[in-house]
Parts: sequence; C-alpha cells; structure tokens
Amino acid sequence: MSGSDSTYRATFGDGASVLERVLLAIINAHTDADTEGRQWERLNAAMSALVGPTTAKERNLEKALLFILRERQRDVCDAEMHAMCPGKRASRVETRSVPTLARLAAVEILGCATPAERVPAVHALCAMYQDRFGLHARDYDEVREALQSEAVQHICDELAEWGIATRE
Repeated sequence: MSGSDSTYRATFGDGASVLERVLLAIINAHTDADTEGRQWERLNAAMSALVGPTTAKERNLEKALLFILRERQRDVCDAEMHAMCPGKRASRVETRSVPTLARLAAVEILGCATPAERVPAVHALCAMYQDRFGLHARDYDEVREALQSEAVQHICDELAEWGIATRE
C-alpha cells in the first residue's frame, strides 16, 4: 500500500483517514491495562508498519493541513451563525481562502519566518489541500463524511464476521 492510496488519503472532518480509524478501532478493542492510554502510540506504530515511516516534515505538514481544515470550518460556522443574527446585517463575515489559511499555517504551525521559507510551504499546503479534498472541495462535505463513516462501519462488520472485535 502506498501513501497515494485513496483509502489511506481519504480523511474525515477530524483529519483521520479511513485506515487510521479502522486501525484505531481494532487497537481500542484490544487494549488492556498495560496498553491503556497508548492507543495513539500504537496507531503510529501500525501506520508506520503499513505505509512506511513518516518524517518530521511530513508530520508537520499534516498538522498544518489539519489546522487549515479546522480554521476553514470555524470560518464557515462563524459565517453561518452571523447570518442567523438579524441585527448584524451591516458587516458580512467572510471565510478565509485556503491560500490565506495556508500562509497562516506556514507561520504559526510550520514556523516559517522568511518569505523564502513561507512561499514553498504555502504552495505545498495548497497542493496537499487540493490533492486531498479536490479542486472543488471548498467546505466540509457532510455527504462525504457519511459515506466514509459507512465504509468504516462496513469494514468493522466484515472484521466482526472473522471474529475480530472492533469498537469506534
């Protein structure tokens, strides 16, 4: 399985991929007193075994991408809440663009201090966003989330048929 596999790359609103959710469900089902509280450590070890080790740079880019997703969702929620208030028609709340959020993530998450560091980081983050969520995926997609949750449930049901207990 490669890092470009669509099952691995498809993510949920929380940033977790389908593969990560399935592995975490299996890990949670097989946690005892000795391994309690080490689920994320075990998940990282399992992911490394399946798709190879990740570098610190890759982990930081993933954190920055998650930051972009969270900020984008916050902007969308703020705009919707603002639209529901009838007395606040004078100013319209705008959602920040992906490139704007990528610049913010490059500074705040990746620590890019100079334009020479910031510009390639912003391009990489925008490309990751577009690659992961598609050119037209501007906002959180509830249908996509539901389909992915259904896929995880289907996989967990299949595992249960083979005697592997899971819980999400």
